[in-house]
Amino acid sequence: MKRLLPLFLVFLLAGCASVNVPNYIQDKHPYKKSFYGNFDDILDATKKTLEEYGWRIASTSAPSVFERAEGSEHTPGQQILLFTELKQTSFFVGTKYSRINVYLREGTDNSTEVEIRYVTVNSMSVKNFYKYRSDHFVERVFKRIDQLLK
Repeated sequence: MKRLLPLFLVFLLAGCASVNVPNYIQDKHPYKKSFYGNFDDILDATKKTLEEYGWRIASTSAPSVFERAEGSEHTPGQQILLFTELKQTSFFVGTKYSRINVYLREGTDNSTEVEIRYVTVNSMSVKNFYKYRSDHFVERVFKRIDQLLK
């Protein structure tokens, strides 16, 4: 019995937690802000801002592939969904994975709504913790987009 105790402790402390960080982030806590100007200019400013903050865009898609927008029958303008690559940061007790989705919708009044969805998964040895907020970071992103548009 005493020989099995160290093996059991190693097994317990090593743990096994698989990490599932989705490419598409549901709108659990989206951040939204409207910018006035040309859709393409706002898209370019958004891409440049993400790259400045170290987020590489992995792919783009039509939002309709993943969800149906509210009042989509009346949405006259362009729409795009940007997916960033997964960021991984290792810590002593686990690993942090982060990803961003940015949803741009062109409005009717020469505006474009930029919606940012953020997810962080903190993977500990036994459990994964999901967080859908990053207020300070998103505020900086919106501020930088605004600066690039001026």
